Formats: sequence, structure tokens, C-alpha cells
Amino acid sequence: MQELNPIPTLPEELKQAALDGTLVIFVGNGASRLLDCPSWDGLADSVLRQLAQAEIINYGTIQRLQNLEAKKKISVAVQIASDESYPIDYKTALKADDSKSKIYSHINTIGCAYVTTNYDLLINPSTKSRDKTKIESIQRLYWPEQFLAGKLRESCTVIHLHGCLEDTKSMILTTRQYLEHYEKEFVQDFLEDMFKRHTVLFIGYGLEETEILEYILRRGRVSDESTPRRFMLQGFFSDSQKLYELLHKYYLTSFGVHLRGFLLDRREHLQLEYVMEDWSPQLDVRPPSLLSDIEFIEEVLSE
Repeated sequence: MQELNPIPTLPEELKQAALDGTLVIFVGNGASRLLDCPSWDGLADSVLRQLAQAEIINYGTIQRLQNLEAKKKISVAVQIASDESYPIDYKTALKADDSKSKIYSHINTIGCAYVTTNYDLLINPSTKSRDKTKIESIQRLYWPEQFLAGKLRESCTVIHLHGCLEDTKSMILTTRQYLEHYEKEFVQDFLEDMFKRHTVLFIGYGLEETEILEYILRRGRVSDESTPRRFMLQGFFSDSQKLYELLHKYYLTSFGVHLRGFLLDRREHLQLEYVMEDWSPQLDVRPPSLLSDIEFIEEVLSE
């Protein structure tokens, strides 16, 4: 296990996956938070304030709901809005300030396939096509029926696992929606295939998102792989070395995820931007080879 540094060394397995066309960048709320997008708790509070301003609830109700866990709080808010046929303005609630951080300019230049649990549209990659003569446009998918195995082999594909602002009806928000979502065959098959055939780098997942992350990681069976294929960037302060060691062991033994810690002492969570500034130019993403495409088709047909 590496010592904590401001910029950790980019694993060779991620470099090779980029060259092989099998790299997936998996982005969490921690990346968007650098642009002042709200946390789960902040989103819940924003929705509740909209309901109060519309005089559907009062501020006393908001105060009484403050001690609820964030997912329960937003579940209550969404239910109230539904009962009153009130259209929640999610675009305002999730508005980002792109002057705060350049992290997405670094993430977007990688040009591989992306998966995210965020609703925002900040992942907006663009890359050259296979023949290098034109720029490929983004393909944004957010309905479970669209989560097909082959999509992760296409560059500039962004899969919003929990829906997105492009169609707010697709957004997974309440506890019940989460439970039902992860029981869907399309979702389960997609996650299982991703962990089976791709090398995945998780970015922007902190301790507050452990529950969501575990929903996802449970779909990838832990196996004794000769080549590590799951990595996660996570920030720690220098006095949290012991916590880093414990979490490193937990993620590795439970989910086969190799934790790459970095120091937050200089810039706090903004340090993630500088890590991606260092890592993104080192990831030379290429399309899958023709042989790889043939092998993939044969595997899918045999399943």
C-alpha cells in the first residue's frame, strides 16, 4: 500500500486499460461538490425550501425534518411534491458554478466511457473518432433499458446510473426508487458486465456515499484477479493514516477495490482537481482492437 501523498502514482493497470479501450471512469458527487453542487442533504434542503416558498409546507416543517438522514428527507420532500402535483425545479437545485474548479475539464479530456451516479450534465467529453478525422459527439444514457454491455466500449458515452437532468423523470431519488432500481435486471446485468470486462476508476466518492457505493460494488463479485481492475481515489488528512489503512483493507477484501489515497492537507477536497490534472494526460485512451471486438461479440453470444 502506498503512503499518502498529495498526488498518488497513477497505477499501470489504468494506463494499460486506457490503451486497451477498457477503461471506465465512474464519477460521484464529490467531483460535483467542487463546483458547489449540493450534497444529498443540500439537495433535500433545497427541495424543501421550494415547497415552503410555494406555501405547500412551512419552515417549521423543514426544521422538524432536519434530523432525518438525507435520503429519507428527500424521499419525504419528493412525496409531498408528488401529492401536491408541484413541479420541483431540480435544475436550480443542482446548479453548478464552473468557476470554482477545473476538475471536469480534466475528467472530460480522458475521452473513455463514463458512468456516474450524479444527475448533473458536467461530464461532457469529446474525442476523435477511430479514424481520427472527426470529433465524436457525446452519447448520454439514463434509462435502465439503455444500459447495454456494448455501450461501455464506445468512447464519449456517459451513463447516468441514477438518471439525469436531461429528463428529470429518470431521476432516482427516494429510498423506494433505489431499492427497485437495483433489483432491475438491466441494472444488475450492466454492473456485472462492467466489473467483468472493464477496469474501473471511481472518482469523487467519499465516506458519506458509502451506502450508494456498496449498492454498486455488490454487483461485482470479488475474485482473485491477477490484474487489479477496480480502483478508487479518496482523500485523507495526514492524521488519518490509520483510517486509510483500515479502509484500504476493507474495500480490497470486500469488493476487490484498490484504494488510492491522497493528502487533503494543502487544499482540502479541491486536491482531487490536482490529482486529475496530473493523471488525465497520462491516460492515452484508444478504441478496443478489432480482435477484442470479436471476442466480446463471441462472449455475449455464448452467454
